[in-house]
Amino acid sequence: MQNHKGYELISIDRREKRPYDLQIRDRIKALILDQTFYYQDILPDPLDLAVSLSIDKELTLQAYKHLVKDSFIKKTENGYEIAYLELTNYFFDRNVAIYDAIIALGLTPSIECVSKKVIVLSDEIARSYGFDTERSFLYINRIYKGNQRPLIILENYIPMSIFPKIDQLLTGVEPLNAFIYEHYGLYAKDSHRVTKAVNLPKDIAKYLNEPEGSPSISSTNHVYDQHQRLIDYGQSHSTSSYYFQSIIPIKSK
Repeated sequence: MQNHKGYELISIDRREKRPYDLQIRDRIKALILDQTFYYQDILPDPLDLAVSLSIDKELTLQAYKHLVKDSFIKKTENGYEIAYLELTNYFFDRNVAIYDAIIALGLTPSIECVSKKVIVLSDEIARSYGFDTERSFLYINRIYKGNQRPLIILENYIPMSIFPKIDQLLTGVEPLNAFIYEHYGLYAKDSHRVTKAVNLPKDIAKYLNEPEGSPSISSTNHVYDQHQRLIDYGQSHSTSSYYFQSIIPIKSK
């Protein structure tokens, strides 16, 4: 068995009810998210890892299959290699819409609308979101998918004064940036995103088909148009397989 830091870091809890393959999958995901494992690092051989953990080899092989399916790792002639930074490199220094980012992953994008309604926010809440005078908004909550697999759930607050009748025009399943440009002639020139690592709360986890408490990235995003107006405030949670989206540096066009 080769000397590899993964043998010490990848562990299972025999008291936990979750299957060992899912424990191993999530443990490796966590090690990737905190950058213990980097792009092009080689993971321990799954058969050797099974010996190290004293479990059946089919469990480690299944865990690695999960990670390949989630685009976290890929199998090469050198072994199982970390792949997720290959995705993030594409987006460095780019202001990329979620829909376009999913396409760049090589996946077929789709959007499911969970909720769409006009709401009025209190002065305190609206200002905490960054709006000085706006109070009436289109609230829309949507799930972005790649190959029908949920990747990110995103809530948007869009000011009605800037986008009149958007509640009637927007069905909820179209890419938002493209829709705004087509119907209103506005585009996202600048944005400011703040991200943090969290564990998925139960109500969000169910939409993403992830276990409650799974590692996730929570983001808040302020989007400004070419006239320097705040046109969208968003709050999102992403699956760990969509982590690359959260670490894209956002710059002006």
